[in-house]
Amino acid sequence: MASPVDVNELFLKCMTESVTEKLTARTVATYITSPFAIHCDKFAPEAEKDEITAFEELLFQRGNVHEDQTVRDKFPNSVTIPFERPEDGFKLIIDSMVSGTDVLHGAPIYYLPEGVYGIADILEKSDTESSIFGNYHYTIKEVKLAKNIKENHILQGAFYNYLLGKIQGITPKTFAMINGDGEESLHEYSDYDSLLFDSIDGARKILQGGSISPTHGSCDYPWANYCNKKAVETNDISLVAGISLKTKNMLVDNKLNTVEDLARANIQDLTEIKGIGNKTAKKYVTAAKAIQTKTHIIIDKDMIDFPERKVEIFLDLEGIDPQSAEGGIPQIDYLIGIIVRVDSEEKYISFTAKDTNHEKEMLLEFLEFIKKQNDY
Repeated sequence: MASPVDVNELFLKCMTESVTEKLTARTVATYITSPFAIHCDKFAPEAEKDEITAFEELLFQRGNVHEDQTVRDKFPNSVTIPFERPEDGFKLIIDSMVSGTDVLHGAPIYYLPEGVYGIADILEKSDTESSIFGNYHYTIKEVKLAKNIKENHILQGAFYNYLLGKIQGITPKTFAMINGDGEESLHEYSDYDSLLFDSIDGARKILQGGSISPTHGSCDYPWANYCNKKAVETNDISLVAGISLKTKNMLVDNKLNTVEDLARANIQDLTEIKGIGNKTAKKYVTAAKAIQTKTHIIIDKDMIDFPERKVEIFLDLEGIDPQSAEGGIPQIDYLIGIIVRVDSEEKYISFTAKDTNHEKEMLLEFLEFIKKQNDY
């Protein structure tokens, strides 16, 4: 069946701008993890950006390598269309979809009447339903380096699914995510469209200058330090340990915005907030009081009983945290660092593992050292 689509007409329709704040999948997904980063991208001083570290460069590199390898393995016949400008690439992608190309990789797609655009990892042809192109349509498959696909990853897939639907005249019922192990999971678009539209609306309001407070620890490169600095400056409630973005939003809804607000909060009132029990409420208030007064608070003096010993050993474990491991970096405990104090004299000793194959060796060396200690 020949497609009645005129490439130039469809391209012009999709590229006609009517929204000022254009959004990508990354921006929309960022709304549910670190909305302050969206504010930073548009309004924060360029000089406040973090310098990229070798570790972050490695993550970006591994992400690109993983995507290319996954596409070669799973879609050996995929077509990658070269382009100098994404806009030019989009026109070529339309032409390929009109022609019925089976699989397209790295496809720039736009629907500027609604201010959405981005580069989809995989567009795969399907004959389960018809579209403006004919008796077939295209579906989305997104490739991620993370082994565990999270909600913000899925939201990116939903974003491209919606965007693709605006172009081809039919929104696919499902889209797929491929994780760091090459495992493919199918997701119902209807399960995420509400969250998607809320996130699009929320992200756009931030870009329009809407108020958004910094949440300590929520921003990654390049705004991590700036976000944390602003959270300290505003005494944001997220400075209290254990308060995630989700918990913070619930507290803010109850007019608790700062550490000072939380320090003055009534325990009983806090327990009426969903997910906060009496124990958690007490922990939050005590921590807030400690931060506010800039001093420690001993919760239970009876629990503190350090025996007198000739040898004192202070231990620190260092490793790749699970969140970083999700980015394709292997989970590894690479350092056991100790300070040994004997008669007021201190000595630092380290046990290291250069890779996962040496973790056991590192632990055994440490345990052997401990066995030789007396009166510690």
